Amino acid sequence: MSSLFLTPNDFEIIFTSHLKIETYSKSIDSLFSLRSLHKINYKPYYQRNYVWDDHKATYFIESILLGTEIPPLIFFNNGAGIEVIDGRQRFETIKRFKENHFSLTINGLASLKQLAKSTYESLRTNSETASIIDLFLDAKIRIIEFEIVNEPKLELALEDKIKKEIFGRYNSGITPLKKPEIDNAIYDTDLIFQYFRRTVKDNVEFCNIIDEVFLSLRESRKEFDSGKILQFIRRYLVIHQFPIRYYAWGNNRTETLDKLYEHLVNQTEDINKLCNRFIEKIHIVYKIKRIFTELHLNYNRLVFECLLWGLQVLNSEGVDLYQFEDSNLIKRLGYEISENIGKYTEIELHYYSQVYERFSFTASLLEKEFSINLRAYVDGDKKTRDDLKQLRRSENNDTVTKLGELASLRVTKPEPSRNSIDDIARVMGRNMFLVRPSYQRSEVISVSKASSIIESILLDISLPPIFIYKRKDGTSEVIDGQQRLLTILGFIGENYIDENGRKCTTKNSGFALKGLKILEKLNNKTYKDLRDLNPSLQDKILDFELFVVEIQESLNPEFNPVDLFVRLNNKPYPIRENSFEMWNSWVDREVIETIRKNVEKHREWLYTKLIKGRNDRDRMENEELYTSLAYLELQRMKSKESEKYLYIYSRNDGINVRMGSSQDITRLLQSVSEDEEMKGNFLKAVKSVESFVRKIKLVLLDRDVEGDKRILENFFSNELNSVFKAQRQSRSFKRTKQDFYILWYLLAPLNYEMVKFYRLEIKEDLQSLFYALRNNSENSSKEAFLSQAQNFHEKYSVEKRQTRLSETDKIELLKEQGNRCAISGAPLFMGDEIEVDHHVPLSIGGVDSVENLQMAYKDSNRRKGAKPPSD
Repeated sequence: MSSLFLTPNDFEIIFTSHLKIETYSKSIDSLFSLRSLHKINYKPYYQRNYVWDDHKATYFIESILLGTEIPPLIFFNNGAGIEVIDGRQRFETIKRFKENHFSLTINGLASLKQLAKSTYESLRTNSETASIIDLFLDAKIRIIEFEIVNEPKLELALEDKIKKEIFGRYNSGITPLKKPEIDNAIYDTDLIFQYFRRTVKDNVEFCNIIDEVFLSLRESRKEFDSGKILQFIRRYLVIHQFPIRYYAWGNNRTETLDKLYEHLVNQTEDINKLCNRFIEKIHIVYKIKRIFTELHLNYNRLVFECLLWGLQVLNSEGVDLYQFEDSNLIKRLGYEISENIGKYTEIELHYYSQVYERFSFTASLLEKEFSINLRAYVDGDKKTRDDLKQLRRSENNDTVTKLGELASLRVTKPEPSRNSIDDIARVMGRNMFLVRPSYQRSEVISVSKASSIIESILLDISLPPIFIYKRKDGTSEVIDGQQRLLTILGFIGENYIDENGRKCTTKNSGFALKGLKILEKLNNKTYKDLRDLNPSLQDKILDFELFVVEIQESLNPEFNPVDLFVRLNNKPYPIRENSFEMWNSWVDREVIETIRKNVEKHREWLYTKLIKGRNDRDRMENEELYTSLAYLELQRMKSKESEKYLYIYSRNDGINVRMGSSQDITRLLQSVSEDEEMKGNFLKAVKSVESFVRKIKLVLLDRDVEGDKRILENFFSNELNSVFKAQRQSRSFKRTKQDFYILWYLLAPLNYEMVKFYRLEIKEDLQSLFYALRNNSENSSKEAFLSQAQNFHEKYSVEKRQTRLSETDKIELLKEQGNRCAISGAPLFMGDEIEVDHHVPLSIGGVDSVENLQMAYKDSNRRKGAKPPSD
């Protein structure tokens, strides 16, 4: 049995005696010189693909131009070269920008909008912007480099484990900001947001109403999501100012809504009046929902979103909303909506036609009731279009002026200082610290992730820097590193002084270590327990040095700590814990490379996502699907009852099929990486997936396809789409994992020879089955599907061979054959090498009966295989 993780003894030797950790900074000009790039492998096999689109890449380049701090790159130096363990996306973005592979996009620029459409080369060759490139090339990138010293060259497998361990620690511990948390920071100072943030915090009834009426897609939720509620409020405060025809297209929808909201904040004089009126409208819609329910009318959340929009529109037109006190008005609206509920379908709800139809229909109902023309809110008019254009042009496009401002926007900051944890705890217990500014999120780190941070400290693995904003009033505001600081203070049991001079404790104060994979002996131990176990462990923690970057307000009067907070924490497309992107980083190399090689063979037609353009992000969804199928095949090898690991259940629009938790695959892959027998079984399952793929190709290919490999792959892709779509006319068709799970459930159990022989009939049957599922017929229930699937499997099942002939029976059968081989016709006698086999092979549907048996030479029978009889 091999170990996926390094043993404690391995770490004791390597990390304490042979692993050198160096921190330094390099300019972009130096780091990305041709000579330097020649030594650096920025995409080793365990890294995920490059996934940033041009907007995310632009935002990162802008951060560099503004002098904003960016997370360090993590390198591993093995003597022969350098690998980028963490930071591939950042490294490759800088490289791509320098090589003119993308232009800066307007949506990616937050402060320097006038640089939109610029490339590295266009900026460099323009005399007015050449200085920007100088700033870019002189920018310093922080690097943490790991290197093995005082050690003979490590075995490849051991070196691999070290790199993966470091990679995992810099990735799995990350808790990236969610969109609502970013919004919380961005809108922190605006008065409308502050009003509703207080309301959401204090008014549980109001939150429950929004959650129940507009947000919740499930019948029961443990608690509401305050971030989503605030997002919803911001959108519906201004959506009525955005004509639905333009809103429905989706182009720059979010950016336009943000601009409209910003305009609303700047133009509103009476904040309380605006907010209270919006809350009144929420209660009106809630009343409408209650009446709809009492009348047993058809409705869904989209109905109430449209009605809220309608109330905002009516309010803008000066209509007195007191009229909604009339229950007859609500009933009339209710009956009309209930009879036309199809206009509010939740299928493809984000597409233009559906968005436009439901809002337009709602407007027509209100026009009829209030004798008012609301078409400008649906289709727009010249004034609305001009206002929106003016809103979008609100950025200053004067490049020279902006360049003059760029120097003042850049942050003046020192190199990081090294402070021991003991020193930091003492300072935080003496001076005023604002550990959780209003734009910060709450303490979100779990005990297991917090334990991983403590384990990294005990292993001397450097942590990312802490960023402090030293305000003029003496308060130290923690911009980034809050989770790390609170983890450390919590473990050692220290308090800190908040901005009001009060002593505070952390959420997990005095927690016991949990889930350690390296220092397992320390699991369930608290900081106090370490003293009894080994006093030097406490000293190791207290002496551990953190990097601290302190930005002083006195030296940076224009500095915005919120902007730095967002730029440091807005991690585009973070690695999901139970995903192929994460499995790729630590699972046994042979397993990963086998999966990736097989996926590459079929990439052009067997996919859940087809990568078309440079802005398509390859998040390894296809590799994840293939791994899921291998998981299913392995389970099928253990148990023939698919229902144990594939869940089939009814929904309103048919049935759904899903696997269990993706954590199950993670646990399996851990076993596969640690146990050679499990690894062998999993690789057999991978071969079974290849067999499944061959069956799909047999079924899809039902006519001659002339041309090269690309033409054939295109044929397979179109035919597979046709099976999955099942004659539905849908512009927005998109393959899903569920499609493949259903196909696997139906096709995988069939014998390969059976599929080969009956491929045409099987294709027709599969199309019929998918049609029944997809077209909401009486056959699309779970029970009907399982019954049809059983009939399908029985129709193409292989009978087990049970009929046996006695010696007397064999003599009689041979006489009936005229002592001739049933295959070759050559003379045949008892005593020859004879085999009794089926005239029509069982593998292609032959019956296991005496009448279907024949006698033949052994070698003739073996050569015949599963061929049907020639007569």
